[in-house]
Amino acid sequence: MVVLDVESADDWETIVSGCFVPLRCAGFEPRFAGRMEHESLDERLSVSLVTTCGTSAERTERLADRAESDDIHLSLQRSSRGIVSQEGHAASVRPGSVSVYATDRPYYLDYSWSDQQQLIVQVSRSSLGAPSAMIEQAMQRLAVPGGWDARAARNLFSYAGALPLEHGRVQVAETLRDLAAVMIRSSFGEGSGIPRTSGGLRHAVHEYFREHATEPGIDMDHVANRHFVSRRRLYQVFEEVGESPARVLRGERMRVAEELLRSAPERTVESVAYDSGFRDVTTFTRAFSRAHGRTPREWRAEQHAV
Repeated sequence: MVVLDVESADDWETIVSGCFVPLRCAGFEPRFAGRMEHESLDERLSVSLVTTCGTSAERTERLADRAESDDIHLSLQRSSRGIVSQEGHAASVRPGSVSVYATDRPYYLDYSWSDQQQLIVQVSRSSLGAPSAMIEQAMQRLAVPGGWDARAARNLFSYAGALPLEHGRVQVAETLRDLAAVMIRSSFGEGSGIPRTSGGLRHAVHEYFREHATEPGIDMDHVANRHFVSRRRLYQVFEEVGESPARVLRGERMRVAEELLRSAPERTVESVAYDSGFRDVTTFTRAFSRAHGRTPREWRAEQHAV
């Protein structure tokens, strides 16, 4: 990943234009600071985390006319607020808002409010495999209904934020495109909302576990049915990376338990066990000791002694 820190307007315009498409930037704060964290997965797909103290960017008609690609931006507003405008349409964005706009057409981004951050997936729309008419409608609408709260959008941007390159760039790119296409389809109520790739399905299930980890008695048949796959397929996609759904769920519950043990020293180990999704304290203590080499009480004592 390329990480670039900038303190001048001219340098920022150069970096933004190089990572995305040529733009004109303006509206800089007197003491401007910007950071670009950019990962190019292939010639038609990249992910960027953009952080600034406030600015605006314009893709002029002249610049858009020179476009050599059919890229779109899928943008998650992570902090502050702004306005995205294209072809007579405008959408106000706030933390959690998701917008879709074309880079081969003029657009204007008003991010002049302070403490800005956007997570942006730039992808060729012809590489998504989604109906062109649907992508066109999404761009005309600009805002994705529900934003981050929509499951498909959350799946896309949680994956883009983590970007597990240890799985291989080709597979990560395939998964990211799959999740992007699912988000667009789902925003119109089309399709099952379930990714078709192994990586996409695995991530969607992992996010489900993360969200529901504290619920006891999660049954893998139910998880498979909820994601419109067989139990065999559910286990297969995790086995491909040396995991199992049960182990991943247990890991999420362990993460919750660790936080409770660390942040709430007055709570009993039994209450931590139940509130982390474990059925009983014995099962929890055994699993925790296996993972950490010490009991929950011993682990908590060590954490508070640091």
